[in-house]
Amino acid sequence: MEITYLGEHILQWHITHRCNLRCAHCYQSEYASEMSGEELFPALDKYERFLKEKRLHGHINLTGGEPLVHPDFFIYSREIRRRNMDLGILTNGTLIDREKAKLIAELRPLFVQVSLDGTRRIHNSVRGRGSFERTIRGIDRLKIEGVCVHVSFTAQKTNLNQLRALARVCRAHKVDKLWFDRVVIPSDEDRSGLSLTTEEYKKLIETAGKLHARGLVSCSRALQFLGCEKSECYRCGAGENLLIFLADGGIMPCRRLPFVIGNIRDGELKDILENSETMQSLANAPVPKDCLSCRYSGKCRGGAKCVTYAQTGRLFAKDVNCWR
Repeated sequence: MEITYLGEHILQWHITHRCNLRCAHCYQSEYASEMSGEELFPALDKYERFLKEKRLHGHINLTGGEPLVHPDFFIYSREIRRRNMDLGILTNGTLIDREKAKLIAELRPLFVQVSLDGTRRIHNSVRGRGSFERTIRGIDRLKIEGVCVHVSFTAQKTNLNQLRALARVCRAHKVDKLWFDRVVIPSDEDRSGLSLTTEEYKKLIETAGKLHARGLVSCSRALQFLGCEKSECYRCGAGENLLIFLADGGIMPCRRLPFVIGNIRDGELKDILENSETMQSLANAPVPKDCLSCRYSGKCRGGAKCVTYAQTGRLFAKDVNCWR
């Protein structure tokens, strides 16, 4: 019997914290944790039971660290697809050789997302010498195999003027989608001053709006709809249709919100979520008072909670970079 789903649920699963790069803006504090194959399958069982009870369709984004360093990456990916869940792969792209590109294509993922933080010089300054070239080769190999490739650009002080040039790079290499977001670093840890001011972010969105109109950039993240008239209004899904599993089993509402609400090893996912005050608060978050007079408030509901919390310590306040 065909299941009628009530909606989609997205799980971002950090199957390993090991990584072959050390990026300047990385939010990880350790690079050792990793779930064994024996632990991954019971966790997947619990997630599947949660989906069935809630009548939700599952979409799992496998990431890390760098997910391709996990020895069971392909075994686990095949199991996700066997269970009829959608699969996305979030990677830095540097480890994708011809063989891996073919194996990834066989998985039929919705997309493979790779990270580029600008053109060669800027990207290498953020992620390490030679990483730009290796990532571009990975993109080209995936495209040869017919894989849908997304590029993620993390906007910060050092690459603020790179979006237009990066859009040209992506078009040249047949990237299917280029999207961007802001760096999220707690204000007391942002010693290099990478976080964007409101004026800087506004200018970036204005640039993105022009590129979006030409089909070069996706504007589907918080506040970006303000500069892109044809883009849908974004709403933060933390606590509603988004969840994070960490490599040590920890569960978070969002990877960029520093709240671990339980561990998948310790019980059924449904019970962990229902007993979490944090998850209940996020699910029932009110529209910030400063937003009530805005015509977008019913859909946007305050913008990106993670950015505002990182810079102000306030979870349910208006997006710190919103200029309206």
